[in-house]
Amino acid sequence: MRALIHKFKNMVFLFVTGFIYGQLPTHSPNPQDNTPLDLNNLFDVIVFIVLPIVLFILYFLWRKQVKK
Repeated sequence: MRALIHKFKNMVFLFVTGFIYGQLPTHSPNPQDNTPLDLNNLFDVIVFIVLPIVLFILYFLWRKQVKK
């Protein structure tokens, strides 16, 4: 009886593990695929440094104008 329960438990574990692994997307970006920011690339500098600073400044200018 104990062996039967052990076999059933292993079968359930393998089924659940296979089901979870089957749900992982294969062609989506993963955290392991990330690369550090390349400051030699002009696009990266504009998108990740300049654009957020400009949006931050424009937001505060807009808020100042709304309060008037």
